[in-house]
Amino acid sequence: MSSRSTRTSAADRRGQRGTSIIELTITVGLVLVVIGVMLDSLASAQRGERYASDRSVALDEMRSAMARFTKDLRQASGIDEGATAATLQADTYVQGTAAHVVYAASGGVLTRQVNSSPAEVLIDDLVTDDVFAYDPGVDSAEVVVVRLEVRPPTSPDTTIELTSEVRMRNRSSA
Repeated sequence: MSSRSTRTSAADRRGQRGTSIIELTITVGLVLVVIGVMLDSLASAQRGERYASDRSVALDEMRSAMARFTKDLRQASGIDEGATAATLQADTYVQGTAAHVVYAASGGVLTRQVNSSPAEVLIDDLVTDDVFAYDPGVDSAEVVVVRLEVRPPTSPDTTIELTSEVRMRNRSSA
């Protein structure tokens, strides 16, 4: 009986085949394809998150700058003659005190300076420095149109635009 069981197990072993190198190569290849698809999906999700985050930060900066423009311009008594599409100078009130405010766009950077204090950067990714338009004109502006166009730094193919018309309430009639 022992010789018969030895023959049976030897025969069983001959009937069993191991994994061939071709089967192993195909299996590894399929696993690598699945891992590649998963990594590509993860990278795509990260790009989407970065895009949404950049857009959100840019919009927050633009809204903050627009709120400052609106507050300063509504209280302004008039626009100075040197105002251009890239520069706006006005006498207004800041925290209840009379002040001279200068907004300047240059090289894609928009700054705000109050009196002789250092200028603070409001936005640093402007597409164009032409931010201000005056209606009917600089010397008699009743409405200032502020147009901010920003290109987020990690989304160079995206442009975000925010426009507002600010009516000057304290404009002097002189």
